[in-house]
Parts: sequence; structure tokens; C-alpha cells
Amino acid sequence: MIISVIGFGHIGSVIGSVIASDDFFVYGIDKNNDLLNSFINEQSPISEPGLQELVTYKLKEKNLLLTNNIKHISESDVVIITVGTPLGENYKADLSQLSKTCNEIQPYINDGQLILIKSTIPPGTTRNIVYKILSKNKKNIDVVFSPERLAEGNAINELKTLPIIVGGINNKASERASEFWKKSIDVETIIVKSAETSEFVKLANNAWIDLNIALAHDLARLSDTLDHDIDIIEVISAANSLKKGNSNVNILAPSNGVGGYCLTKDPWFLYTLGKEKGIELETIKSGRVSNDIMPEHSSQKIINFFNKSKKNLSKIKIAILGLSFKSNSGDIRFTPVLPFIEKMKKAGFKNFSYFDDLVTSNDLKKMNIKTNKYILDTIKGADCIVFMAAHNEILNLKIEDIANYSNDSALIFDGRRYFTRHEIDQIKNLNLNYTGIGR
Repeated sequence: MIISVIGFGHIGSVIGSVIASDDFFVYGIDKNNDLLNSFINEQSPISEPGLQELVTYKLKEKNLLLTNNIKHISESDVVIITVGTPLGENYKADLSQLSKTCNEIQPYINDGQLILIKSTIPPGTTRNIVYKILSKNKKNIDVVFSPERLAEGNAINELKTLPIIVGGINNKASERASEFWKKSIDVETIIVKSAETSEFVKLANNAWIDLNIALAHDLARLSDTLDHDIDIIEVISAANSLKKGNSNVNILAPSNGVGGYCLTKDPWFLYTLGKEKGIELETIKSGRVSNDIMPEHSSQKIINFFNKSKKNLSKIKIAILGLSFKSNSGDIRFTPVLPFIEKMKKAGFKNFSYFDDLVTSNDLKKMNIKTNKYILDTIKGADCIVFMAAHNEILNLKIEDIANYSNDSALIFDGRRYFTRHEIDQIKNLNLNYTGIGR
């Protein structure tokens, strides 16, 4: 079977390289020649553990071919579309790239092909835009929406284990897509009533995650203002012991903010859809607002600490550990670390050092940031060590080394490291200061 994956970015590259085998030959199609050449030259443009190695292996086995030629679609039994759907004006989904892609590939679509949409879209898009465009002069193409629910940093494993939601324009399309996913990845599928239901599933998933994190952030910010010694991590851990329904309460952990391609936009798709129908989805909006506050809240805690010391902020060295938006991922898309840095600079801090061993060199250039190769060089002489991620090397940084390499009475700011109570006591016993989100 021949598969064409349209858009070989963060999602398409994972799907294409996992599916590619002796039974499933894959064309990875993308207009971005720099992206394709980076994969071919084994210089992965995407920071995803194991991805470059998998792509390289499948290329050498000749089960995968990377190309910018969309004509290969006409040879394919299955076409998977994974192009971006960014946040547009007035918080609407920008579907221009998806529509453009459909119009470009339409001449090469053949009767009988299975078309799978993975791009996050509002309900109705698969039927009213994708199918409408691709079915021109075609009698029996099967179009299906299967939401992408992979987490950065664990995408390959999750693709092989998470159930895949399937919702087609009709039952025949859904059944066919279900069989394809089962055969190509050997994973459970969940067939829902329609493409619209499937489209709604992705938005519901990300709304839940965003709102859950927002609750944690609101609780943490309140904890920071109370005149009591309350550790919000301890509160959440204890609260999550309560059984409710078929599972326990599951409040997620607060951090320095929410980033990534999905959570920063998908809830707004729902909110805008509600507005169009005359419904004000207050929880969706408030979740986004609460999460967007966190970079400023994080920076303000540090600013307040050093303002009390009456030190010249421009001479204070800030060591930032982690630039990506989540731990053990090099993904910098909409990372909350960048607005945090801007807030710090605006307050008067000028001396920064950075460490992140997972962010690619191309992404560092985009951010105009130079990182240290070694983590100890980053914290040497620092007055403040900011844990913005907990990649393995950052997580393994010993508290004794922090004390030995940083300046006396340096501030440890815990944005995403989640030091235990025992570790916090150890930090304080070594004449270091500690603060975190709600801690």
C-alpha cells in the first residue's frame, strides 16, 4: 500500500516514519525543502526523541521517500493531510493553508482513495471544506477526520499506543479508516458517529487540559498571596486522592506557563465557535487568560525578591535552565519562556545565561539566543537559577553543585522542576533561597 503524508512537520514526520514499512510505502511530501533536506542530512529540524533516527532508518530501508512533488498523490491509496491550522484573526481557526493544500492536491486525487485529515479544525470543516474541494469530479473518495492527540517529547510512543479516534463523512469511510489504522500501526480505534464528532473530540481534549492547568495556576497564584506556609504541590497531591466518579480528582501541576502549538490556540477555536452561535463560553476564555498570566507572574516573583535586596538589577546574573515549553522536549513553539525573558529584561535585568540541550540550533537562531554547552557553566556565578524545564540533564543537576557554582544566597526559582520538600530544605540549608509557583 502506498501512503502520501502531506506536511512532514511535527506530526506528519512522526506518522509517516512510524507507518513506513515493507507493507506501507510512504511519500513524505512538504514544500519546505530546508525541512526535508535537514531530515535527509540527519540534522533533524524537529526536536522529538527518536524521530531523526527513525526517519533515517526508514529512508535507508527505502520504505520512505521525502519529496516536494505532490504528483505522487496520484499513486497513493491513502492520503494523510497534516498541514497547520494556526490561530487567525478574532481567535478563529485560520483554514487558509488547509484549503490551499486541498485545492493544490485535488487534481491528483483519484476515485477510491482514502483521505485522512489530522489538522485540528472546527466541527464541519472536514465535510464542508475538505470533502467539498477534494470530491470535485470524484465519485467515491472516503474522507475521515482522525484528531491528532500526541504529546511532544513522547509522540512516537503515543502514536503506537493511544487509541485513534475515527469519524468519517459516512460509515463506509469510518470503517475503512479504522481498518487502515489497525493494519498500519496496530492500534485500537474508536469510531464515532461523524467527522464533526471526531473534530469536536480534539477540541474537547485540549479544552480540558487547558482548563485543568488554569485551575492549578489560579490555585498557585492564590497560594502565593496568602499569609500562610502552603505548598500548592502538596495541596494538589492530597486533593487528587479524592475519588470522583470512575476516577480520582486529577488537578495537573502549575508551572511557568502553557505553550505549544495546540493548547495556545485550540481552546480559542471552541470559544469563537460559541460566540458565533451566541454562547459565551466563559470557562474556555478564562482558562486561556489564566494560563497566559503565568510568565508575568513568574517574572514578578523574581523581580520582587531582588527589589527587596536593593541590588542593581542590571548586574544580577540570571541562569535560565530550559527554553522549550515542556520538559524533555525541545519544542519552542509559543514557549512561555520567551515572554518571561522579555518581562525580566523590561524590569532591568541584563545578564542572562541559558542552557537547553534539546532545542535545535535552528530554533536557537530564531530566538536569537546562545546557550552554554554545559549546565555548570550556565549556573557559574549566577544570582538566580530559573528552572523553566526539567529535561533529564536539568533534573539531574545536583543541589550541591548549584550551591558550589552559584553565588552565595542565590535564588532558586522553581518554574517546572518541582523540588520535593526534602530538596527544598536541603537548598535552604546550603544558604540558598527558594521560591516556586505557589510554593
